[in-house]
Amino acid sequence: MRCFRLTLLAALGICLSPGSSVAQAAPPQQGPIAVYLDCRTHCDGEFIRTEIGYVNWVRDREVADVQLLITSQDAGAGGDQYTLAFIGLRGFAGRGDTLTFTTNPTTTNDEERKLMVQTMALGLVQFLAHTSSAASLRVSVDAAGGKAAAEQTAPKNDPWKAWVFEIGVNGSVDGEKFYKSRDVNLNLEARRVTEAWKTGFEYSFSYRDNHATVQEFDNLGRVTSEETYTNLQRDWNAELFQIKSVTNHFSLGAAVETAQQTFRNQDLRVMGRAAFEYNLFPYAEATRRELSLRYGPSFTRMQYADTTIFGKISENLPGHFVEVSYRTRQPWGNVNVNLEHRNYFTDASKRTTELNGGFSVRLFKGFNLNGGTGYEWIRDQVYLPAASSNAVDVLLRRRALLTGFRYYTHFGVSYTFGSIFNNVVNPRF
Repeated sequence: MRCFRLTLLAALGICLSPGSSVAQAAPPQQGPIAVYLDCRTHCDGEFIRTEIGYVNWVRDREVADVQLLITSQDAGAGGDQYTLAFIGLRGFAGRGDTLTFTTNPTTTNDEERKLMVQTMALGLVQFLAHTSSAASLRVSVDAAGGKAAAEQTAPKNDPWKAWVFEIGVNGSVDGEKFYKSRDVNLNLEARRVTEAWKTGFEYSFSYRDNHATVQEFDNLGRVTSEETYTNLQRDWNAELFQIKSVTNHFSLGAAVETAQQTFRNQDLRVMGRAAFEYNLFPYAEATRRELSLRYGPSFTRMQYADTTIFGKISENLPGHFVEVSYRTRQPWGNVNVNLEHRNYFTDASKRTTELNGGFSVRLFKGFNLNGGTGYEWIRDQVYLPAASSNAVDVLLRRRALLTGFRYYTHFGVSYTFGSIFNNVVNPRF
């Protein structure tokens, strides 16, 4: 029996499967309903689409049958109260409902998103019951809680053929009498995601221009000297990638990237990569856990703005990389670890290895531990210019400096105690 699972919680299971207990004489439409997710708070979109795969998720309210408006506000004891408004559109105009659920301060991200999916599933039942699928709709209590993954439906009539485009631009200007700063950023993105292929194009451009004037004075307050320092950074990056799903554990991919980075003395960088990825767990479980291995060759063409410390103005750099990633989101918290190594074939000593990770763990009721750290062993700064750096370059970060490592770390704890009741919501002030 095929079962489209509506919730993962053990306490409640709602399935679409053969065996009618609800009938509708004149369904208003055929096929899956279209739902517009209008989330005004924190939502795990990938998890929602994975777990509720029996509807069509759309990006435009105008083509939706149901608008799902999600908002939240602080609850009395430090948790959050989420409100999900189900608003009927088109054939469902005039039909709707509002459901809520409340989290505690000790609720983890995984528990929160499961509660959200459960509430969504409950609210969507009334709309599913008034479609052509009504004859196969039944509601059941499943103490074991199903483990079958929901099958995702694909829209039958999509003039965009699953392509999504996004463009963004922003800028800022600020200054004083002896200081001014200008900043412009542009981002373009096109992507297409299907079960078999994942294709994307990304472009970003960044322009930063800072001017600072430094004056010196005599003992009478008169200006004796004045000098203006400038930090001008122009960066852009364009990448095209294609990923092919081979099996439920294995994928192949390739990418081409071109870029310019003033900070790293790169007038033009062109890099091509190919790789395979093997995930120990099925990709269907990627929103919960993932342990993947990626390996592939690369080829980089460098053109430098200034001659490097190795006497190069341009060079070809064939190489390869290997990466191992692990992440999990469980009721007790989240953990992620990533290890990557890359080096050039022409000189194996020119390499970089990076290890980083983060965690958020509930050790016991009310007590949470979170943090992250990363360390990078750097031996591949082939782009460093031969000209020596001066104090201004260092202070203004106008150019990359020779280094052998880079690190960061952060750590925190929290403990919440007191009343376990969290029913009251008081939004005043």
